[in-house]
Amino acid sequence: MTDYGKEQRNELEALEAIYPDSFTVLSENPPNFTITVTSEAGENDETVQTTLKFTYSEKYPDEAPLYEIFTQLNLEDNNVADILKLLALQVIKKGKIPKSFENRETSAKTER
Repeated sequence: MTDYGKEQRNELEALEAIYPDSFTVLSENPPNFTITVTSEAGENDETVQTTLKFTYSEKYPDEAPLYEIFTQLNLEDNNVADILKLLALQVIKKGKIPKSFENRETSAKTER
């Protein structure tokens, strides 16, 4: 029998080690966390930033996590859609059926 809780805790520890400055645990039950990704400054010294929010299902990693763009800064709507498509492709490549928050694309908070 799979110990999902142990696997999830181990993965959270690994993510925290990989992303020490951008990883935040929001809750432990269910495991819910954010990872903030910031681009390097572009032509006008402008950066693009997004915070991705993930929630593990009870049977994660055998089931795909829920995910959404939690916040964004200087990110165009078409880029939001592209990011969500890339996340879905990663889930599909791992052989999981994607679960998602209702209407993910419009649930993203925008900061411009």
